[in-house]
Amino acid sequence: METKSKKVVILLAHPNIEESKANKNLIETVKKIPNVEVYNLYNKEIESFDNNKWATIIDSASSVIFQFPFYWAAAPSRMKEWIDQTLTPFSGTPVVNNKPLMVVTTTGSDYDSYRSGGRNKFTIDELLRPYQLCADHSCMIWQTPLVVYGIASAEASNSITVGSIEYKDRIKKLLKD
Repeated sequence: METKSKKVVILLAHPNIEESKANKNLIETVKKIPNVEVYNLYNKEIESFDNNKWATIIDSASSVIFQFPFYWAAAPSRMKEWIDQTLTPFSGTPVVNNKPLMVVTTTGSDYDSYRSGGRNKFTIDELLRPYQLCADHSCMIWQTPLVVYGIASAEASNSITVGSIEYKDRIKKLLKD
């Protein structure tokens, strides 16, 4: 009996990845790991979402990651567009059923800003609930998000380094499980 090899598909939604400090570093750290494929939704070659093509890509994955900078409590618009046009029709189908879905995101604010009574009033888990709902509705398995906080702070370099190490470890675990 042939076993399907594990593969992680990362959907990167960053409107200007070349100018990014955090997301660029994170993706550079993990894109060379064997069995990791990265698709930048802002790449000019991806002008529209061909569901036949995406069905093949996502069906071949054992896990899916949404990576994006956290803008106004959400992902950049191309991620939402991809979810609406592509993931929605796949919901509950064998293309996505029982596949882990993880969010990897970066924030300008520090960890303490994301708590009840903090500057942003809500925890990051509360703000990421729509993505968890998306996973649940699609019959995917929600994974604990990886959040790299404080990209606009003096500790940004350290946060990016620590986040990159954790990102690599989390992908390796997804490929092993």
